[in-house]
Amino acid sequence: MRIDCEVIRDLLPLYADNACSGKSRLMIEEHLAECSACCGQLEQIRKTEIDDSLREEKTSVIQYGENQLRRRSAVVGSAMSGLFMIPILIYLVVNIYTGSSLGVFFVVLASILVAASLIVVPMMVPEDKAFWTFCAFCASLMLLLAVTSLYSHGRWFWIASSATLFGLGVVFLPFLVRAKPARKMIGNSNPVVIVIGIDVLLFINMMNMIARNGKLTIDSILFTLGILAGIVVIASKILKKNR
Repeated sequence: MRIDCEVIRDLLPLYADNACSGKSRLMIEEHLAECSACCGQLEQIRKTEIDDSLREEKTSVIQYGENQLRRRSAVVGSAMSGLFMIPILIYLVVNIYTGSSLGVFFVVLASILVAASLIVVPMMVPEDKAFWTFCAFCASLMLLLAVTSLYSHGRWFWIASSATLFGLGVVFLPFLVRAKPARKMIGNSNPVVIVIGIDVLLFINMMNMIARNGKLTIDSILFTLGILAGIVVIASKILKKNR
């Protein structure tokens, strides 16, 4: 008795996986010997299973490679951090031994942090490397300007930092808004409007600082506190990404 093809096709996945009983297997094989359409269906099932297996294997290999790359990057980043610490410790010991002022030491420390933001951060952060590298660079650069201004007893920090932020914003902000962390923050807002708005605010702030001529006012204090808060937030985010 010839069995209907629909019944056989319902059993073909079990047959392809060797999961059917002996009687069912014999029945299916007898039908396949006479039905070319069901044979083609069986070949299609086996081909699909092979493709799925290859796809899963490819995904696992890619995931393994990414994990290995992240581990190696973290190891290299940690090693580079250690190398950056060597001149800092040497300079600190020499300063303490000679009784010199620590002002230059903090300038050197801030300068090394600027270099580390461009070398170590891309190795330590697993994703969105360009975004977090730029944020770390801006934060360390603001810190360097502040330390240098304090060491030289100058009042030019607010003018220099506001002008630097405006220049960096004009050049790099259109690219930063495309990064995943920035897209999460702005949501459905128009990125062009966001970029123009931030650049206008940075320009107004720069002109205000120039008009104040480095005097300590409420707005300059708020500007400084905003920079400090930004440095803390960026540092915490980068450390969290590295865990």
